[in-house]
Amino acid sequence: MSCFTVLSKLSRQRKLDLFYRLLRPTEHMRVLDVGAEANPNGDRGLQLIDSYEWKWNLTALNLCEAHVGRITEQYPQISGVVGDACRLPWPDKYFDIVYSNAVIEHVGSYARQKQMADEIMRVGRRWFVTTPNRWYPFEFHLRLPLVTWLAGDTYLNAARIVRYDHARQRYTFCNPKAEFRLMTCSEMASCFPDSTIVKQRVTFMAETLIALGGDMGRMHGGEYERMQLQTENQGGYFDADSRLRAMSVGVSCMCGAVAGGGQAGAESAACESI
Repeated sequence: MSCFTVLSKLSRQRKLDLFYRLLRPTEHMRVLDVGAEANPNGDRGLQLIDSYEWKWNLTALNLCEAHVGRITEQYPQISGVVGDACRLPWPDKYFDIVYSNAVIEHVGSYARQKQMADEIMRVGRRWFVTTPNRWYPFEFHLRLPLVTWLAGDTYLNAARIVRYDHARQRYTFCNPKAEFRLMTCSEMASCFPDSTIVKQRVTFMAETLIALGGDMGRMHGGEYERMQLQTENQGGYFDADSRLRAMSVGVSCMCGAVAGGGQAGAESAACESI
């Protein structure tokens, strides 16, 4: 088992632990998992659909019909829905909790990311939405160091030169454009106003950003308030957005000249990511 797989499993488990500890779902709550997948290698326990106790009250949405089919085959109690995360087919506040793990970076442009966030906040009373941290100095989809510190979408241009192919399990060259758009803390905060952006780390720096919000008043023991205070005290991430962006302009221009321009691509299935 590679160190990347170990880190991914540990990160996913910590996210699930945080979800259960803070949102405290019950058997009477309706829960939506946006972008749900059955783990392709057969391992169970890494996804919400694996660990969730009250599957008859869990709805799993995915854009890909094959993914939804695998989910309902493994867990017939779960309601599987084929649909777009940016156009959720439910009325306002239909779900008590909306969960989404590492999906929002795959829906395309920032405008579509904002649209997905708006839909989650519309249909959910509370939400727990995770995405990789743009400023973490190693990109786990591409398995390349430092490329995400390049300005704009230049890291996608760098991936055209070399990137890791998860299907072939090796690095490849002269690749098509990678189809995802990483987000910064300030962008997550803009997409999810009045939410707490939690920075979760497994290593030396936060690999994951989590938007946690909605009606959190029923949480016990003031834990949500302590999480807000802890997040505020960590600080530095909003300032880092502008500092790292300014640092990266020169290298970005060079990399862009080599690989050519481009924008973030359309929604695609998630690779192994922290």
